[in-house]
Amino acid sequence: MKQSIYLKLVGWLLLFISFSNLALAQSQRVKGKVTDPAGVALPGVTVSLVGTARGTTTDGNGEFSIDAAPNQQLKFSFIGYTATEVTVGNQTQLSISLAEGDKQLDEVVVVGYGTQKKVNLTGSIASLDQKFLSNRPITNSTQALQGLTGVYVNMSGGRPGADAATIRIRGVGSFGTGNDPLVLVDGIEFPLTSVNPADIESITVLKDAASAAIYGNRAANGVVLVKTRTGQKGKLQVDYNNYFGVQQATFVPDVATSSVDYMEGKNRALANQGSPAEYTQDLINEYKAGTDPYIYPNTNWFDIMFRKAPQQEHNLRFSGGNDKTQFTLSLGYLNQQGLLLNTSGKRYSVNSNITSDINKWLRVGGGIVTTYWNYRESAYTSNDANGEGGIMGLLYRGLPMQTSVLADGTYADQWVRVPGHNFFRNPYALSYEGFHKNSTFQTIVNLFAEARIAPGLTYKVTVAPNLLYGAEKFNNPQIELKNPKTGAIALMGNIPVRSVTQGASEDLRFTNFHTLNFNRTVSTKHEINALLGFSLEMFKNGSFRASNQGQIGNDISELSAGSSNPIVSGTSAESRLQSYFGRVNYVFDSRYLFEVNFRYDGSSRFAADQRWGFFPSVSAGWRINEEPFLKNVRALSNLKLRGSWGKLGSQPQQLFGFVSAVNSGINYNFNNNVVGGTAITQIAEQNLTWESTAITDIGLEFGFLNNRLSGEVDYFNKITDGILRQVNIPQQVGNLAGPVRNVGKVQNKGFEFTLNWRDKIGQVGYNIGGNLTSVRNKVLNTNGQQIFNGNRVIFEGYPIDSYYGLVSNGYFQTADEIKAAPFQNAVTLPGDIRYKDINGDNRIDNNDRQIVGNTIPKYTYTFTMGASYKNLDFTAFFQGVQDVDNFVNVNLGFPYRNGAGVTKDWLTDSWTPVMPNAKYPRLTTASGYPQNFQVSDFWMTDVSYLRLKNIQLGYVLPSTIMNKVGVSRLRVFANAQNLLTFSKFKIGDPERSASNENIITYPIAKVVTAGLNITF
Repeated sequence: MKQSIYLKLVGWLLLFISFSNLALAQSQRVKGKVTDPAGVALPGVTVSLVGTARGTTTDGNGEFSIDAAPNQQLKFSFIGYTATEVTVGNQTQLSISLAEGDKQLDEVVVVGYGTQKKVNLTGSIASLDQKFLSNRPITNSTQALQGLTGVYVNMSGGRPGADAATIRIRGVGSFGTGNDPLVLVDGIEFPLTSVNPADIESITVLKDAASAAIYGNRAANGVVLVKTRTGQKGKLQVDYNNYFGVQQATFVPDVATSSVDYMEGKNRALANQGSPAEYTQDLINEYKAGTDPYIYPNTNWFDIMFRKAPQQEHNLRFSGGNDKTQFTLSLGYLNQQGLLLNTSGKRYSVNSNITSDINKWLRVGGGIVTTYWNYRESAYTSNDANGEGGIMGLLYRGLPMQTSVLADGTYADQWVRVPGHNFFRNPYALSYEGFHKNSTFQTIVNLFAEARIAPGLTYKVTVAPNLLYGAEKFNNPQIELKNPKTGAIALMGNIPVRSVTQGASEDLRFTNFHTLNFNRTVSTKHEINALLGFSLEMFKNGSFRASNQGQIGNDISELSAGSSNPIVSGTSAESRLQSYFGRVNYVFDSRYLFEVNFRYDGSSRFAADQRWGFFPSVSAGWRINEEPFLKNVRALSNLKLRGSWGKLGSQPQQLFGFVSAVNSGINYNFNNNVVGGTAITQIAEQNLTWESTAITDIGLEFGFLNNRLSGEVDYFNKITDGILRQVNIPQQVGNLAGPVRNVGKVQNKGFEFTLNWRDKIGQVGYNIGGNLTSVRNKVLNTNGQQIFNGNRVIFEGYPIDSYYGLVSNGYFQTADEIKAAPFQNAVTLPGDIRYKDINGDNRIDNNDRQIVGNTIPKYTYTFTMGASYKNLDFTAFFQGVQDVDNFVNVNLGFPYRNGAGVTKDWLTDSWTPVMPNAKYPRLTTASGYPQNFQVSDFWMTDVSYLRLKNIQLGYVLPSTIMNKVGVSRLRVFANAQNLLTFSKFKIGDPERSASNENIITYPIAKVVTAGLNITF
């Protein structure tokens, strides 16, 4: 019996081999070349055997080679060209010319709860795709939005695991609630920081109310829609991408590193302000004669603490499917060593989705986006407000007379005592002893089912839980320091006691929405698309924190090992949103476009009678080039006029501002004993309602010469009213915080310009383009308040957070000038800054202050360029901001502040009688002589900049070589990020928050990488 089965199997196998050989015998080698209408070769054209998974691509000369039977068809497809199918027949040599396709007519962009043809859009959007992001060493996806028109992206620091950029869309609209946009990943709210840039297929930014009103609540600051990569039908495809690179700080201050120069300069500054010298001449002479570098160092702390750090990233992706089911699975790994010693961050990511047509009427699918971040730094932390700003703060206080380690490897103490440095907190030692470890795990599971109820009518339900879990641990060390001169050992002072602190947080969000979509074309001229929906979102979060002291060693990092002062705390919160929304699109004859959106939102953060808000929008468009009198104008590819108006909303950050919340931990005295109690500490506001933003937008889109030249112009006027902000109350009411109320009104208006040119000269393709956004921010109403925020203010008629200070008028050169001028200060001397008497009372005081600086950029711009020749490609991307001011007033910003160091230019370019027009006033200490360091226009620094954000050169190896080793495509590339920066701001990186008044910031990295992209 078994022998019979074996014989049958052998027979079937022989028959299969015979048929296979017959098929192979009938196949023939087909070669050819693919060109464009001008006869120019097209490299990278996909050549597929219809009905099979076999295929190839054209090489740098547009040539291909493939085995095919006479009765089979070859399909030729290439982006921007119309796909062509050819039956092989008896042909062994083919010459294929692909016609240029009108990409614009078919281009689809992601919009609220769906997609839409770009030509039919009536709202203002900006978008980018994976090609723009490909291979750039972006460590955080928030950085990916740089380059989009109307979007200001500011990366103010490069701390591993905490380098998210600030995103502002068309200005800053509120001074009460936040100004961050709503970010949706595959339709669900999810932080952009938790998405691997390599998993992004496209990003769409909804800038006006017409495009964003469908999201009503939380959409006032714009909406960012992220679509992750999906599978496509076809054979299984495996993509592996990597890069390896080196990071370096873009800017470090040019600080005085000679101990003698520092001490002599400090004595000169003290003498100029009438104070006694700090350093004796004997000490200075001892340093001049000293040869031991550990006792007489000339330390550059930036050289010690910053390094060239490696960075690498790897991404592996599987994708494929058939006519019914498509899938993708990607795995990502990023290892970023920090520029600061002993800091690092690692990211692990998983992105997977699958969609399947169960039958003709039911389609289901699901996706998972998961990211795990793990980063490490000092327990004294890189940026946090720990002492003088953590390790970074200590670094900016470092002096050349101090050193890190001694010859025997022990951590060094200082032997020259400096006022303001009574304790030497050695940043090198703090970097290597103890630790701060932080890890976050965030995942979203997105499940949907879509049913075709009737022709043109579909119903979709989506369920998406979103979980964030974070764990944090500090191990604060006890550190011994050794005096370089005496050898004495002492404990480092003015740091936290040896202890362990541990905390955890969790955030659970659940989203469920239902949509009903109707799409119908009537009589070929009427296109109708309608959407109705309902959504429910629930938010829960909680955290706990515990600490314990008394561990017996730095290496013992468990809470339970402590023996004194245990502390524990914890919080939790919960809120909900419920919404009804809808949209109607109508297109007549491909010329006239109309759209209406609405959203009706209810939030648990308001009292029951104020809970609901209605947010509508209307928009229209006119495709002028489709009019009969222009339709046949071949030079005109696109001309569309559009306009919109709509209203968006924001909810308060407080969860229960409408009730008088009772706080615990309010102690009081009862019978001479301190007793724990509770009390109301903030006044409630029952009439609190939605902050609203109304946006008017008018835009013109154009394209000429088959869209070789294309562009867009927009005017927008964005007014935010009923701003939610806490107000002050009279002290007579009691020691209570004021309520949050609807106060204030802000306007952002401006223009956006985009222009692009794309063409070919022979076999060289090239493109160049750019965009410019102009925004004017103005506070229209503060309900009579003048709001002060340190050195910045919110006044009616001026931008939010404007700098408020005196107006300068050069330096005093002589004592007679001082006597003749309005009274400045009792100790004013030649070389001091002369201030203007604005109010005419003949004295300089706070009443002479006015607006002297702006923290919101008036202009943001980018321009790109690229070229390709055969298998070689090149791209470059520049980004910049203009007309934005900063006031830097802390360590190294001003000289000798509170015992800190000084930059070299203060020692060489400050006022003296022989240098009357120096860069700086006469040299004094910032702490001991504040006269010259008041907030004024003299210290307003222009932090405008232009930066070569990315430049990339790549080469695709010929397919004839790669196919022999089973590789479909192999591209090698070199890449540089933040390579060049042009700016007047020289003390730090100009890409910074303009409201940040110090330069103590983890530096942004200049990164040079090389890598490869392989497709199997």
